[in-house]
Amino acid sequence: LLRVGGQLLVYCWSYEQDDERSRSRHRFVAQDVLVPWSFRTPGLKKAAAAEASGALRTEEGVSGTPETWEEQPPVCQRYCHVYREGELDELLREVPELVVLDSYFDTGNWCAIAQRR
Repeated sequence: LLRVGGQLLVYCWSYEQDDERSRSRHRFVAQDVLVPWSFRTPGLKKAAAAEASGALRTEEGVSGTPETWEEQPPVCQRYCHVYREGELDELLREVPELVVLDSYFDTGNWCAIAQRR
């Protein structure tokens, strides 16, 4: 929900991920893709960093032993639509209650700022 005069900021992955535009290493073969996703327990660092010290590192400090953390969390596939230049603007302009104030490219993302009329 957005009140009258309220603004929203939208970031969407860009299909255009070439070296000139983006530092991202993502390269998409299509606009509708499945992207690998690994669940990460909040506050825990990767096992490799903890393994070097023989303990589990948390944001609060070091705790646990190598037996208490998961080497490789399960990898799931998540659906993602990546946007081509102008596509996000086009979609936002179809919403009669919104006016697009600005749109731009930022590190592998198409971005837009819109305001409710």
